[in-house]
Amino acid sequence: MEQKPFLLIVAVLIGVVIYAYYAPKEAPERAATLTPKQYIELVEQKKQERKQEAAEEARLEKLQEAKK
Repeated sequence: MEQKPFLLIVAVLIGVVIYAYYAPKEAPERAATLTPKQYIELVEQKKQERKQEAAEEARLEKLQEAKK
């Protein structure tokens, strides 16, 4: 009876180690951990990325319509 909790704890620890090994190496960007300047830069960067993605989608739509 004494071994069952021990085996459960060992299995949980092994699971945690495996999760930590395969978890993403880079922490997600959170507004709470950024300075105001960094947050503004992050917002501007994401805005530029969205504009670029929208422009790329529009370009692909034009190409598809041109093929028809």
